[in-house]
Amino acid sequence: MGTFLEQVAAAMLAEHGGALADVAVVLPSRRAGLHLRQALARQSGAALWSPDILTLPDLMARLSGLRVIPMEELLFEAYEAYRVVEGTRARPLEDFIEWAPVTLADMSEVDANLVGLDGFYRDLRSWEELEWSFNEDPLSEHQQHMVHYWARTGKLHAALNLRLLAVGSGTTGLVERMAVERVPGAFTWQRIWFAGLNALTRAEEQVLIAAQEAGIARFAWDADRYYLDDAVQEAGDHLRQAVRRFGPGIIPVTDHLAAGGPRVQVMRASNAVAQVWCAADRLRAMGPEERATTAIVLADESLLPALLEALPGDTGEVNVTMGLSVASLPVGGLISGFVRGAVRADERGWLLADADGVLRHPMLRPARGGGSMDRALDTLFNTRAHRLEIGSISAILDSRDNEEAKHARVIFAPGAGTPMRTRLMALLAWAKRTVEADPFATEQVYQASLIVGRAADLLEKYGHDAAPTGWTTVLPRLLRSARIGFFGEPLTGLQIMGLLEARGLDPQRVILLGAQEGTLPAASLERSYIPFELRRAHGLPLRDSGDAVQAYNFLRLLQRSKEAVLVHVDDAGANGPSRFIAQLEHGLYKGRPGMMTVATARVPVPVRGAAAVMIPNDEETRARVRALLERGLSPSALGTWLRCPLDFWFRYVRGLKEPDVPGALIGADVMGSALHAVMEDLHRPWLGRPLDADTVEAAIPGIREAILARFAKDFSLDHLSQGQPLLQTGMAVQAVENYLRAEVRAVREGRRITPLALETELRTQGPLRDLIPGLDPVFKGRLDRMDDRDGVIHILDLKTGGADAKDLELKELNLDALRGKKGHAAQLLMYAWLHLLNNPDVAEVRAGLQTLRSAGASDGIYLKLGTMDRITRTDLPAITALFADAVRALLDPEAGYAHDPDNTYCVFCAKE
Repeated sequence: MGTFLEQVAAAMLAEHGGALADVAVVLPSRRAGLHLRQALARQSGAALWSPDILTLPDLMARLSGLRVIPMEELLFEAYEAYRVVEGTRARPLEDFIEWAPVTLADMSEVDANLVGLDGFYRDLRSWEELEWSFNEDPLSEHQQHMVHYWARTGKLHAALNLRLLAVGSGTTGLVERMAVERVPGAFTWQRIWFAGLNALTRAEEQVLIAAQEAGIARFAWDADRYYLDDAVQEAGDHLRQAVRRFGPGIIPVTDHLAAGGPRVQVMRASNAVAQVWCAADRLRAMGPEERATTAIVLADESLLPALLEALPGDTGEVNVTMGLSVASLPVGGLISGFVRGAVRADERGWLLADADGVLRHPMLRPARGGGSMDRALDTLFNTRAHRLEIGSISAILDSRDNEEAKHARVIFAPGAGTPMRTRLMALLAWAKRTVEADPFATEQVYQASLIVGRAADLLEKYGHDAAPTGWTTVLPRLLRSARIGFFGEPLTGLQIMGLLEARGLDPQRVILLGAQEGTLPAASLERSYIPFELRRAHGLPLRDSGDAVQAYNFLRLLQRSKEAVLVHVDDAGANGPSRFIAQLEHGLYKGRPGMMTVATARVPVPVRGAAAVMIPNDEETRARVRALLERGLSPSALGTWLRCPLDFWFRYVRGLKEPDVPGALIGADVMGSALHAVMEDLHRPWLGRPLDADTVEAAIPGIREAILARFAKDFSLDHLSQGQPLLQTGMAVQAVENYLRAEVRAVREGRRITPLALETELRTQGPLRDLIPGLDPVFKGRLDRMDDRDGVIHILDLKTGGADAKDLELKELNLDALRGKKGHAAQLLMYAWLHLLNNPDVAEVRAGLQTLRSAGASDGIYLKLGTMDRITRTDLPAITALFADAVRALLDPEAGYAHDPDNTYCVFCAKE
């Protein structure tokens, strides 16, 4: 027994011979039509007319004489009908778009199931009033809103249908409703074969009934007794109804699953991308003939790009039935980013982040570009302006590339003077110029230009071309629906397809990716405003109907296969394997060891080798380090070296400066410097005397003004009054205010806090002279603050970020104990050491961090040696020996400077 379509072809030839010109075949997918034609040609062995091969939507459109209107066009037609219905109460397009897609889907579903509109909308209005009828309270505001909504929607539905019919169009549901009205007279074939169909709307069912009553229908159900004869199996729900209504059909029901089914292997993958490498690994183990009878089916179609990357180089012929959505490609990101930025731009110019996203997009500035243009853009975006004027953008580009500057003047044109179509076409012209050597990228630009033209035509037709909302409504939908297809031979080689496209096909080997719950079956969003009870009362599909369809598609895929590999994600964020897998385990394969196995995918995913940077500690490098030690080794430099030697080499040996972060955000360097300065200005008048709670409290209201004054040295006040900088400023003000309030509480609770010094230089030379012959290194640092707190000297380092107290705990004094996250501990240790060396009369100190991020952190978190949080003079010899070890390690010719992979905060080496 052959495949389902081969059996259909045999039955058709047995009945009609070669006279197929007046025969139509309705199949579940267009792809199935290709395979049916192949089967007819192979079995007939001679030339013959092809039958008219249709899908159900094709048949409905043919019978009704209407075209199914695309959603983006439907939204505008619906808005015009809405304006007629509501009159002066009509809301703007942007408000209409918020609820229209769900409402239109409900309308289409109502039409497809032949529900009478007057009674249906009357029931919906009555439903909202039902609760009110049982009490004396008036309708709630929500109930009044819903009563009005359903009254308006009923009128809108009728008005929209009339409007669409007048132009020969309709929603999917309206097309089906009109097809029912026009049969049987609309049938033009002597015979119609309905093959492989499953779930039917009421309108589709009526068309099939009309064909049956006209004596021209033939039915062929693609089913297996395993789920068709078992009423518990949801996969057979729709087919059981069809068989009862239309008969058992011409093709015998199979018993492949009932008699045993394919050998199934369930594979657990560590993440989504690991699934595609699992599939690629299975393909490598197959020969060419096996691959030619294999289908990779994607329950999660977003895996397609990764799968294409993972396919073995010797895969041979491949046919991909799905295309890549333009929205998911680089050109889609470019257009979306531009439209988003254009909508948010005003007379002051573009938001810096939006302009940065467009001008640095790979379609305009490829990674290999570099050079003066990128340096010019760096200059432009380092201005720290919140918005960029078109003049500054075109000027900086004009100085480097006149052609790009010409495009930029059109793209970033302010106001409504330049149509959006013109601006988008200029954007794509720039992209085409950049990527002209890349055929795939050029195809993206071409497809995008068609989409822009289609969007502009629609917006101009309905008078919304000047409104940004119109573009943000239409363009994303067109980008999502447009696909860039692949060339391939649909009848030979490895087949890659979605689950719906697999209907009617019978591959011998199946590799199903995305077999996890939530993807298979797909999580239902239940996007409908129609209450459940009324859906059931009027015969509209319920959620279990959709689940039954997906269950059928899954089992039908397996029913004639010999082998199946079901791959699902098994990580912390996944919902586990699909319930369909559990049903196989506890149903079809229960008590049949070896037929269904479970394994963890161990796929040899290729690792992208990153060139490890190792700076040898040669004579030149050691000379640079010696020069640094003679100038002075700071606590920050020591901490950086302990966290990551390579980052230390870039910063302190080579002397590279940390680059400014382009953009409108307040950088960490500016934030830290400003807050340090504000804290210094606040506390300097209080030096040498205990803090007074009332005095500190009185300073709190002036914090915002003081911080703004510091930020104003780098940013305009307009820049600081909006967007992310406004949030950053508010957080900084709140952090300092909370810190001061904590100081007030501490003083009022009896603490005696006396600021002694601010931004004080500490320096020493000589302690290591006898320990390291020929070298007398200098140690120096700038101390943020020193207090006398309840009679103990406190050395305090102010941090605008957070810190973990565990990172300041040292169980022993050696270099290994200070590496990694203990960098702050090393810095505090040096501050304490320097202070004790410079102040022989001081017996002990506490050294700690004051973190502004933690509310109430004025007391700080402190360095601990063992269990003690005080550094005493008895600790000095061990600390001195430790720093001597550090200097020796810095000068060790056998050592080098490499990145510590555990450190994720490197400024320089992490970019290598």
